[in-house]
Amino acid sequence: MEEWLDRAAYLGARCLIFIFEHIPLAISLKIGDILGRGVFYVSNKRHVAYINLKAALGEQLTPGERWKAVRDHFGFMGQTVVEVLSFRQMERKDHDRDVKIHGIERYEALLRSGHGGVLITAHFGNWELLQVWSGLRGTPIYVLTREQKFPRVNGLINELRESHGSVCIPRGAGIRGLIRALREKKMIGVLGDQSAGKSEGMILPFFGRRTTVPTGAFELAHRTDAFIMPFFIVRTGGRNHEVYSEEVLKDDASLEPQARVEFQARQYLTILENFIRKFPNQWLWENKRWKFCWDRKIVILSDGKPGHFKQSEGVAEMLADFKEFHGRSGLKFEVERISVEYRSPFHRAALFGLAFLMKPWIQGRLSWLAPFLTAETQRAIGRANADYIIAAGSGLAPVQMLLAQETGAKKIVIMNPPFPYSMTDYDLAIVPAHDSGRIPKRTFRVVIMPSGYKTHERGPEVQALQAKLGEGTQPTIAVFLGGATRGYDLTISDMEKLCSTLKRVSGHSGDFMLTTSRRTSAPVERFLKSHLSEEPHCRLLVIANEENPAYAAGGMLGLAELLIVTEDSLAMISDAVGTGKRVIVLSLGEGELPEKHYRFHQILSQRGLVTVSCLADLEKNITGLLRAPAIPVLRREKEALIERLGGLI
Repeated sequence: MEEWLDRAAYLGARCLIFIFEHIPLAISLKIGDILGRGVFYVSNKRHVAYINLKAALGEQLTPGERWKAVRDHFGFMGQTVVEVLSFRQMERKDHDRDVKIHGIERYEALLRSGHGGVLITAHFGNWELLQVWSGLRGTPIYVLTREQKFPRVNGLINELRESHGSVCIPRGAGIRGLIRALREKKMIGVLGDQSAGKSEGMILPFFGRRTTVPTGAFELAHRTDAFIMPFFIVRTGGRNHEVYSEEVLKDDASLEPQARVEFQARQYLTILENFIRKFPNQWLWENKRWKFCWDRKIVILSDGKPGHFKQSEGVAEMLADFKEFHGRSGLKFEVERISVEYRSPFHRAALFGLAFLMKPWIQGRLSWLAPFLTAETQRAIGRANADYIIAAGSGLAPVQMLLAQETGAKKIVIMNPPFPYSMTDYDLAIVPAHDSGRIPKRTFRVVIMPSGYKTHERGPEVQALQAKLGEGTQPTIAVFLGGATRGYDLTISDMEKLCSTLKRVSGHSGDFMLTTSRRTSAPVERFLKSHLSEEPHCRLLVIANEENPAYAAGGMLGLAELLIVTEDSLAMISDAVGTGKRVIVLSLGEGELPEKHYRFHQILSQRGLVTVSCLADLEKNITGLLRAPAIPVLRREKEALIERLGGLI
């Protein structure tokens, strides 16, 4: 099959060469431009190009300018193909007319220097034309080339490249030919902008992101005492080009070999970045240049609910704990938090339904979200770049989907996304075992929420709380109260019974701490303040709607031996279970909770991770649990989730 394809491609290329050699170049270039722009509209590579361009240049270009740069580039690539097929017909007079040269004196000085020269360029403009330009000037160069898949086509392309005296040197064993040419004080041409892969090359920043950079050109130069000159060509319109001979890179032979290579590689990357910024439509953006990257960006979308945000932060922290990529250290993560606020519940519902219609066209058109989101949210979403987007909460599903389409980021969702989003592709869905309904394909089921895996024992929150309480003071019990959830709420009557029980049990079981949540009602808060503020066994009382120190929840989880959480607080129950300590889920309040709450309690209880208790049994359960051994944290589940996250690195 490959043999047949090789023959067909070869014959097709020969036919195109014949056609373009008999058509005026100006007309051929028009055809190439039209064909290239046609490819733009059908190729998925345009999306890769847009993503790379936005990530590299940020707000230097507007979304419209980004798309124009990508379209122009595809047109230029069509013209490049036509020019390559027309190489044999080119003459010196054509280049004298069509090619303007900047810094020719530098190029000629390099020729006279008595040293070999490494002309290092990039996939920029029609880089293939540089070897023809050199050959027509009487200074042919040796060019390092990549072997094509089909041998006949590869031979034909090299024949065109060599049509004016330049010599193609294949990678691998052909490197000896480059060394020989440099030692003979000749010029060689290499491309220096490709990725060096996962394990080769040197890791250096390129447009602010550390990625692998090939170092062979620099090592060749040092080995042969050659000079390195950045050399670029820019298409200025039709058959017109401008060639830029830059200053020879500075060198410092006193440096260690690796440091010497890095010294020059950084210079080259700086020059290349400047050219790309100046001529953004000239570079090969559709190449996955940052496939191997050691700087990653995590965007956490927040719906304003602290529990949801804690889950997302927990997953982000687990991701950020990875320090290696393909066995090379230095992997770093930057985290950005975006608060997603809708203009109204109606706008939220409208975007929820319309997002699927927007998705195929949203790239470069995030302004379409402006009617639905607040101005501040819209600005943050429009500026955002991401490698991972983490979200928890049904209202975030459309924004996460559209922002991922814009940036090419991987999507991580926590909790089962609502229908129909549960039918879409997520890179990872972390779904609690108590969530029912259709779940996405790549799902990891968890018993507790991801924030529950966080270690609290010796963290800064514990230290801050211990400092407030005083050394030697370590309350035994920590109580976490929730509040209004749909038709459910805490009552004053239950608070009376709870306070009475805590006062009785603390006499023989140890002191306690108590915190409310932002959902706790004002009457309940007033009751607690009046009954516990002066209680000597209550070592800490936090009214979250008045003052909620950052160390409170984490510090209490870390210090106490027994944790009591009201049944409505799923996230806090997960956090408590994750500590591996004794946990009581307190059943109280007025009204019914959603069914998933009770499924969650049942799963944890069946696994022996919590004791579900009513107020009548609370004192007995506290006394009994303080005598029982603690339940170990769900280590296996945490390790399995970390492994799944590692697969996304």
